[in-house]
Amino acid sequence: MKRNENFILRRVADMTVIVPVGRETERFPGMISVNETGAFLWDLLETEQTLQTLAETLARQYDADPERARGDTEKFLEKLERAGALWGL
Repeated sequence: MKRNENFILRRVADMTVIVPVGRETERFPGMISVNETGAFLWDLLETEQTLQTLAETLARQYDADPERARGDTEKFLEKLERAGALWGL
């Protein structure tokens, strides 16, 4: 899977959000608020990734429990998929 090129990450004041651009705004006229780990995963999704590689990288980066990292990654990816911000899930 990979992030949809028609969505971008922006930092606005103390918020980090993923927003659609161009014609994608007609389909999804909102934004997705993300925390530090969400922004980290979003950056990784610039290239093709699997759930397994994302979760393992997240666990290593934040010294987190691998099972928790996998669950958190799955939830984040589902959120992106519902918004149309992800290709190939």
